Amino acid sequence: MKRFKVRTIALLTTAMAVVLSGCGSKEGSAVETKVNQPSPVTLRVASQAVGTLLDEEFQQVVGERLKAKYPHITLEYVPDAKGTTLNELMASGSTPDLIVTFTGALASYRDLELVIDMEPLFKARNMSLNRFDANYITDVRNASDKNELYGLPINVNYHALYYNKDIFDKAGAPYPTDGMYWDDVLKLANKVTRTDGGVQIRGLDPGYTIIWMSQPLGVAAIDANNQVVINNDKWKRVFELGKAIFSIPGNELLAESPKDQFMKSKKLGMLLDLNILNQLVAAEKDGLSWDVAQYPSYPEKPNTYGNASVYTVIATKTTKHLQDAVSVIETMSSDEVQLELSKRGRLSPLASDAIKQALGSSNPGLKDKHLPSIFKSKPVPYPVASQYRSQGESIAINKFKEYLQGTIDVNQALSQAEEAIKLKLAEIKGAK
Repeated sequence: MKRFKVRTIALLTTAMAVVLSGCGSKEGSAVETKVNQPSPVTLRVASQAVGTLLDEEFQQVVGERLKAKYPHITLEYVPDAKGTTLNELMASGSTPDLIVTFTGALASYRDLELVIDMEPLFKARNMSLNRFDANYITDVRNASDKNELYGLPINVNYHALYYNKDIFDKAGAPYPTDGMYWDDVLKLANKVTRTDGGVQIRGLDPGYTIIWMSQPLGVAAIDANNQVVINNDKWKRVFELGKAIFSIPGNELLAESPKDQFMKSKKLGMLLDLNILNQLVAAEKDGLSWDVAQYPSYPEKPNTYGNASVYTVIATKTTKHLQDAVSVIETMSSDEVQLELSKRGRLSPLASDAIKQALGSSNPGLKDKHLPSIFKSKPVPYPVASQYRSQGESIAINKFKEYLQGTIDVNQALSQAEEAIKLKLAEIKGAK
């Protein structure tokens, strides 16, 4: 009898221990879960000169992936508009947590002390840089004088030739084809520049005046050492090519933007521009009949277009939520997000052939368009640029317009541009 009681007590003790252990385990798990659950955080995302990149579609695709993997993070997109530009945000003490911008702006951010080397943070997350086309990572590194990596590319704005099929059909001219040189495009422009029902049809506009045409030749107005390098034969060639385009009778430079001429008033035969596929799909619903061809080349630089205008996302040095900002960068550059954006017509910086081949596949408006033409050219390596690059290019454009008007010749234009840029640099340095 005693032996039975002892055994019963032992069994009861063991059972209670198991129950208590189970209860303790559940309570511990609940506490642990509560402790490890990240607190909700809202990160502000600002942008500079990225056009429509961060539109509702982009926000939706990124938001869905972010909610699935990092549900505690909410993004607040701050528009690049009057009152909320990056400079205004910084001046008001409201520097954002993340910035999306074109790669060429990153060097100036270094001087503003906005950037940090993010590569150790990416490595800690096992975020492989080999997933990207190597030249785009190099473009980001070029902004640093120490080979640092300030962020990751999330979109590529390629260069392409878009054409209005109706204009070519009415002129009885052949459509643009892949592999054309600038001389070929000029001949086509001459064929389709005409009046139609009292409306002046322009054959060609190179987009950003002369700057995009200069980039495949690897020239700059100011080099990385802040030396003025515009008065040379390569720039002379660019100026003369620009004049040849805008001197075609009826193809003069207009105040109306080239995009509006192509997509709205529909009086432009060929437009050289960046990734505007989604805008073109919208314009087609309004009657634009269009397609795309490979960007024209210089004979000595075949299958080459200008700077890729890579859009990069960085975490700012002042953010109080650095790890969460890294999570956002990881999400925006993920295979899942990049594949979905590619399907919708946005070119990815990732090296994946599957993601590239998916370009436009879920957009009915891009069906039967010659999108493979886009991949037949490659961008020039992004230049290690001066932080005053935009000021130099602005002066170059103004002097080109004077040359176009006939008030000065090409040699005077380049010489005066050189002097004006030098004065501008002296003025900037004197103001510091």
